[in-house]
Amino acid sequence: MDSSRRTTGHVLIAILATACLVHPAMSQLSPFTEEAVARGLVYQIQDYPQTEGIYGFGAGFSDLDSDGDPDVIVVGREDGTVGIFENDGTGHFIDRSVGSGIPTLSEASAFACGDMDADGDPDLYLTQIGMPDKLLMNNGDFTFIDVTRSSGIIADGAGKDAAWVDYDLDGDLDLYVCNYPGAIAGTEGIGNQFWNNNGDGTFTDIAPALGLDSLGLTFVAAWTDYDRDGDLDLYLSNDRGFLFGNPPNELFRNDGGVFVDVSESSGAGLALFSMGLAVGDFDRNGWPDFYMTNIASSNQPNKGINPLLLNQGDGTFIESAADWGVETHITGWGSVFYDLTNNGHLDLYVNNMFEPNSLYLNSGSQPTFEAAAMMNVLASDQPSYCASVGDIDLDGDLDMINSDLEGNIQMYINHEGQNRNWIKLRMAGFQGNPEAIGSRIEIDTTTGVQQREIFAGGNGYLGQNELVRHFGLDDQIRVESVTATWPGGSSTRVLQNLPANMTWTIYPEEQLGDGNHDGQVDQEDLDIFNDCYASGFAPGCEMMDFDGNCIIDEIDHAKIESMVDGPATGDLDGDGLVNSVDLGILLAAWGANPGSVADIDLDGFVLGTDLGLLLANWTR
Repeated sequence: MDSSRRTTGHVLIAILATACLVHPAMSQLSPFTEEAVARGLVYQIQDYPQTEGIYGFGAGFSDLDSDGDPDVIVVGREDGTVGIFENDGTGHFIDRSVGSGIPTLSEASAFACGDMDADGDPDLYLTQIGMPDKLLMNNGDFTFIDVTRSSGIIADGAGKDAAWVDYDLDGDLDLYVCNYPGAIAGTEGIGNQFWNNNGDGTFTDIAPALGLDSLGLTFVAAWTDYDRDGDLDLYLSNDRGFLFGNPPNELFRNDGGVFVDVSESSGAGLALFSMGLAVGDFDRNGWPDFYMTNIASSNQPNKGINPLLLNQGDGTFIESAADWGVETHITGWGSVFYDLTNNGHLDLYVNNMFEPNSLYLNSGSQPTFEAAAMMNVLASDQPSYCASVGDIDLDGDLDMINSDLEGNIQMYINHEGQNRNWIKLRMAGFQGNPEAIGSRIEIDTTTGVQQREIFAGGNGYLGQNELVRHFGLDDQIRVESVTATWPGGSSTRVLQNLPANMTWTIYPEEQLGDGNHDGQVDQEDLDIFNDCYASGFAPGCEMMDFDGNCIIDEIDHAKIESMVDGPATGDLDGDGLVNSVDLGILLAAWGANPGSVADIDLDGFVLGTDLGLLLANWTR
């Protein structure tokens, strides 16, 4: 590796950053601090060149014990130990690697976490290069059981990224695995695999049947609803796609479980050394965009740039890297979109191989501002492969871990985001997908709309970002409306006037009123409601706000009472309220009308007596 090139890059970027300090929007930025060892995250990534695996290692986040804070998973130690680190709730970590039950993996590459058995704890899938991948069931206490054999999963290709998704909307999580055919001897001809969850702990590879068994040299697979029709589409980042016989990047549109190759017609089928993949609404037009890393070589059709594909909302993409100032000619690996400044716009972090890492700050207008040196996230002098983000210390801004070769895993703590408001939203899922993987959230403030999707792997490179969705709000003190859509549009919820600087959980309508999460609404839940009613709307009471106005009031009280005790007299439509809707039903049924729901006194007539009973229970 040419270390002099990297050192020179450090100096040049530092000079440029210093020159740009006069820019008024950037003059007061607070840099990150690297605190991995101080916070208990001690894990040594093997040296360059790698002695195990190929093309770097994954690191990222999952709430392994379901206590509300992101824990850390990391691979790449020379002895094959998988790093498992428990977040103690303050952003400090306890090493749980020894005794985790995870076998030593000599060729570990990447991981993805998803609750495959719907027991409330995310399970762990680990890919390997030329060795069998591993599926590990989470016991919820930082111990795992190897269920690979019983699951029926046989994956021993050159495994790179993996991603969980409920592609067929049957309520459980399926698993897509990326392979890099021929990366090492014995892996030739082993393409991508798609493991359908059979609902009984076993999986079946359905990639050939669906036409998704690509033989591209696939590094990353992202499940995103690029056309916003309610089901999740698949985008593949394929290496060396401009060389003969190698597929370029591929985009498969999901039409109700049938996949249509729209790579060429959409403009997303680029041919390059495509490696890392960031997915998110970079230009904030409401549609997910793609950014890919590349090798800096001029013999490619796009001359070796990192392309930025902006989604036009009509099924097509336009390459816009130069316009946004992210058209780097540096060999890169990982990439991730996230709003590190909390200004409401997604920034872009890029892992580079022979140069310092890049950080492009997005003000909402072109171009971005490169600020890696200023923000102290250049990383080390070694090849950098993977970065993942999460709110490690629960202070409302996104921190980052970074995996370079030949050194300890790095943890960058964010200080800039504290200068602006934020909101974090967690979506409660359904039985087979409790983390609501594949869902979409939109928020609307006076500054416009932002949208996020929930990914479990497949967004970045080899790791996983925290599933709780984070939005920067700048100076906004509340969100005017939130629209949450579960996979396939199975349920949609709209909330209004959510206060800023808090973490809220969004529940589907089917779970409202169930305060103790036991699947039924009874007297115990009514007692919980009464506590929320007395204390006011706050985190922990979201399931008691039936009409989504972020107030716990008499309307909500009437609704939960009707669920516990049965409908109130006069509640003709069964919504828990006695109001003008019920009055309209009664008046429409006026007169002799035996069997009518409006015949409250059951005398065969809808008359003044029934009207009096309804009005006596009118909801205030």
